[in-house]
Amino acid sequence: MAVTTDNHISGTQPTTPTFHTINQFCVLEPAFTPGGLRHLFFTKGHDLPGIYRFGRKLLIHREEFMAGVKKGHTMHISGRVYK
Repeated sequence: MAVTTDNHISGTQPTTPTFHTINQFCVLEPAFTPGGLRHLFFTKGHDLPGIYRFGRKLLIHREEFMAGVKKGHTMHISGRVYK
């Protein structure tokens, strides 16, 4: 992923993006697939930490989302309970 180096506007050092699109997130976290994330967001989108809407676009805050996964927010996705 390219990090912007255009400093002349803000005068600050380039940083890693905080929010990612679904495809950008899947590049950073290859265990997740775009289709799997879309299904997850369709079924549980409002109950997941780190998922934000920007117009029609879904954005993922990587640290918040991964913390939610670790806490078990994605354990039951489609209503099925796996043992």
